[in-house]
Amino acid sequence: MAPLRFEEMRPDELEAAVAECPLAWVPVGTLEWHGRHLPVGLDALKAHALCLRCAERAGGVVLPPSYHSMLGMMFPWTFRYPPRVLRDTMMTTWKFLNEYGFRSIITVTGHYPPTQVAALMALAHEFMRRSDTMVLAVPEFAMAPESRYCGDHAAKWETSILMELRPELVNREKLEEIKGLRGFALWKHGIQGRNPGDAASRETGRAVVEEMVENFSVMARKMLLSRDQSLVREFHASVARRFFTEHAARFKSLVENAL
Repeated sequence: MAPLRFEEMRPDELEAAVAECPLAWVPVGTLEWHGRHLPVGLDALKAHALCLRCAERAGGVVLPPSYHSMLGMMFPWTFRYPPRVLRDTMMTTWKFLNEYGFRSIITVTGHYPPTQVAALMALAHEFMRRSDTMVLAVPEFAMAPESRYCGDHAAKWETSILMELRPELVNREKLEEIKGLRGFALWKHGIQGRNPGDAASRETGRAVVEEMVENFSVMARKMLLSRDQSLVREFHASVARRFFTEHAARFKSLVENAL
């Protein structure tokens, strides 16, 4: 199998990769509390593993994950970088990729507070105004409409996804300890969404990961075949409509369940 990890490739391998498929995958996450059953690097770990699977199917190379994200839970072991750090990291990364010949860039964020999602899409549009490179920048669940996965925090979905992508990083004993908790009792553990001790499974993770990989791969092929940036702009708009509508509904549900 051809090398996929940018940081492990020699210059001759990178040159050949760009000539064959000028597509780069850029995973984004953060360092943040995700309960006691998941690692603090979860968001970047799942984005990176997901990008690797996408590259295996659709081609391209995968950059190391970035952990320089905005916002985060007000729990220990959480890093919250200023917005300018995210901006500088993304714009600089895309700039170099463009200079080295990549013409399609897919940035996948596994960390998705609304401010970060909106910022990444806005930065992608700004970058595209300056170049002919197509830059898609979306949360992972943008490619999971059939599963109706629209994000959670250390709950059913994120836990299930890591069970599929990096099962050795999920602490099953800690999951057993939180079974049956709900509402504020669950939130105190830094978990937002359905209780992963009750609802998470590798089967759920495998199904949603397959859906995301397939849909990301389809989008990657479209981007490689088209030079029309409106393809990306229109997709960003559809993701924004879905995400911000469902995010509001999810927040309302969280509040109601906590009362």
